[in-house]
Amino acid sequence: MTSLPMNEEHVITESRLISLNSKFASEYLNGDKNSSVSFDFNGIARKDARVLYHSIAIQSAEIPASYYIVNTTNNVINLTEGAQTFSVVIPVGNYNADTFATAFILAHNALFTNDATLAFNTTTGKFSLMSDVSPQLIVMNLADTTSQLLLGVNTTNSFPYNAGVPTFMDRPANFLGITEVKICSNALAGDNYDSVSLNTSTLVDTVSTTATAFGLTIYNSLGRESFIKAKRIDELDIQLLDQDDKVIDFNGIHWNFTFIFNTHRRKFFSNDDGIINFEKMEKFEEAKVKPEPLKEEIQTLQLENVKEEIEPEPEFDDFDDDVLLN
Repeated sequence: MTSLPMNEEHVITESRLISLNSKFASEYLNGDKNSSVSFDFNGIARKDARVLYHSIAIQSAEIPASYYIVNTTNNVINLTEGAQTFSVVIPVGNYNADTFATAFILAHNALFTNDATLAFNTTTGKFSLMSDVSPQLIVMNLADTTSQLLLGVNTTNSFPYNAGVPTFMDRPANFLGITEVKICSNALAGDNYDSVSLNTSTLVDTVSTTATAFGLTIYNSLGRESFIKAKRIDELDIQLLDQDDKVIDFNGIHWNFTFIFNTHRRKFFSNDDGIINFEKMEKFEEAKVKPEPLKEEIQTLQLENVKEEIEPEPEFDDFDDDVLLN
């Protein structure tokens, strides 16, 4: 086995766990949504000349599916019927196509003079919209409508009365809700890319949601690491976004993450008397340096020894002990 040469440089990895629970965040930047928080740690990573870089990986995550499919960002349908224009607002909550249609009809008919029907076709997965009164035309004002993805609306915005052959939306309805959670952080930003910006971003990792409504997504590590640009880290900020880069509303329910924080550091080794690391070598060298008081004491002793050599004490070869006894 070939021995290591003296003072050879190696790179070692020091790993630590960082456990985050949003319940104990130092600051909640978007209130009860719990998706933008910060943790005021003290010296997670200190700047050190021997540190090459840091990396991070998610070991595990527990993310509650407490968010709603229909929320304040996608629950408005703006319609014009004749001289009337109203925004139909669907109450926030979890819906499927049928329950959403029921909620729409109830909210619509409370606003407009004429009733309307939103029907779901189970064969095509598409909605159709039509007034219950002939020949009323319903126009959907897309610029003021936030429910386009749910409804499957793309360009079609006119829905004439056409009994038996209603006008359908462009695309299938989409009630999948949040399918992915993006974990982002300014403090932990590296070189990950995101198609939202088509550039490097603050994205750390992603977790695919698997839980049904009000369930729990449990994630375990895939072993992938992300490079971290920062050399010094004290405060950790975490933002949780959905697949469309929208802020997630956890409705006051808390999540947990466990990160593995890796520090990649230079180390020097010697095998003169066994392998020891550079820090120990430094301590040995420091121990050889005597402090000033000890130096002064040693110098004083040396001077006294020199003096004794120059002026030796007299010898009493014939000294009679009996003299002292008398």
